[in-house]
Amino acid sequence: MEQFTEVPGDRTASILAYSAAGVGVAGVLTLGAMYAVEVPKGGPFVFGAINDATGAVFNVLVIPVILQVHKRLPQAPWTEPLKWVTAAACAAGATSSALLVLKVMDFGPSTAVSVAAIVIQGLWFFVANNKLLHVDDYPKGFAKLGRFIGGSLLIGLPLAGLGFLIPGPEWLRYAVMGAGFVAGASSWAAWPYWYFKAGKFLGHKRAVETPRGAAPEPA
Repeated sequence: MEQFTEVPGDRTASILAYSAAGVGVAGVLTLGAMYAVEVPKGGPFVFGAINDATGAVFNVLVIPVILQVHKRLPQAPWTEPLKWVTAAACAAGATSSALLVLKVMDFGPSTAVSVAAIVIQGLWFFVANNKLLHVDDYPKGFAKLGRFIGGSLLIGLPLAGLGFLIPGPEWLRYAVMGAGFVAGASSWAAWPYWYFKAGKFLGHKRAVETPRGAAPEPA
């Protein structure tokens, strides 16, 4: 097991994590409502617009949370690039969703940016939490949940795309797409819960080991 120096939970990041959890739940519900009510009717997409707005807010809120959790990762050559690529992806996703709501960006380009941002966040969830799972004193259930979210997303999206593209009987295509949808939907539904747990984790005061003569890092 790898050792690491704990840092105090950032109080601001904890509040933002709880906020992200609430906004994330709203996003899941409005997305479900859009597909259940508005897509079959062909619009108007009121729930869709609300979902885009919540997506923009959510992506802004999660950046400090991801950065705070990332501090618990043991240092490796890939940790810093992964952190900043993920933060940039969140910012890009927030911007594209906001521009879509403001009707500055079309649906197609905005969706492409948002999906790319989600995939990068999913990669962070899988890689970072898989590493944190082997860190002493880090909550194992919390890490496993994050790894599940990332893994399900990274499996679900390609499966859904494969089901759409592959030739063959309809039942096979629908089966593959369905498997991808179930994996992706389970990841999406669990996403807000991870941020709720992050709020609890980051809000818990922890002792800090500091080198002799060094000042402790402020919360």
